[in-house]
Amino acid sequence: MGKRLFVTFAIAFLALLLVSFFAACGGSKQATMIPATAPETTVPPNPDSQGLLQARCTQCHDLGRVESARKTAEEWKATIERMVGKGAQLNQTEQELLIRYLAEKHPK
Repeated sequence: MGKRLFVTFAIAFLALLLVSFFAACGGSKQATMIPATAPETTVPPNPDSQGLLQARCTQCHDLGRVESARKTAEEWKATIERMVGKGAQLNQTEQELLIRYLAEKHPK
């Protein structure tokens, strides 16, 4: 009887462990980790600078922060490189596109 009780509890424990694992992994929308580098395939055909800004920068902060800033192209470049270092999903082409856009729309 003792061995049978142990096996029953072991099976119940494993089942509970599996249910907990599946519940934690699926079903709800959870934040996902952002890779340190953006794959080169993320450039959409004919990317729209405003759309790119909206899609990539608002993952961490609102556009008010960007729109209130006034910077030179070099300062925007430094800001974008810093954001990429923090996990922003921008490949080299997208970075250059945003630098030009922001320097024109939000100059110092």
